[in-house]
Amino acid sequence: MGATIEPAFDKVFDTQRIYRLMLDALARPGKILALPRLDIYPPSGLSGYASSLAFTLLDSETTFAVLPENDFWRDYLAVNTGAGPVSPAAAEFVLLAGGEYTPQIAGLSRGTLPAPEKGATLFVMVDALAADGGGVRLTLTGPGIKARSEVSVAGLNLANLDNILTVNQEYPLGVDTFFTDRHGRLLAMPRSSAVTWEVVS
Repeated sequence: MGATIEPAFDKVFDTQRIYRLMLDALARPGKILALPRLDIYPPSGLSGYASSLAFTLLDSETTFAVLPENDFWRDYLAVNTGAGPVSPAAAEFVLLAGGEYTPQIAGLSRGTLPAPEKGATLFVMVDALAADGGGVRLTLTGPGIKARSEVSVAGLNLANLDNILTVNQEYPLGVDTFFTDRHGRLLAMPRSSAVTWEVVS
């Protein structure tokens, strides 16, 4: 059976409203926003909320990868966006299950000094995002943040987090990261943010 095409996703209306939310999240790192619930049905394990981000930014002129490798996820995103699946190191966009250790993060594109915008964009699926909760507490400072911003992320493998932060050590090189949780919450952690973290119960 082939991948499901999602006719319910409106490529004008849905794309515009999700894109505005993503821009708002990038402009105010650490702010938790709510994504709309869409009538789409991705393969098992792939979040509809993360899929909606991919539907918004991917098109026939972009490339993507999924981590861990999953043929059903790959085919679903390819059919619904027209984007080309490639290796993680070559991908412009990477969707990953945040709770599973994916060492390929360390090899993602960071862009170049003449073109830092060529760094990859990550869509990371986690269990929960909250202003104050369990898991790992991120403290963000930098552009778009008045003093500092704190947020808790549950269901994120710490090695994945460490690799993302390592990739972002040489700003403006690095990756922009969007987290989505099971409740449709959205959080951005752009490459421009300085991040420290601690595990909380």
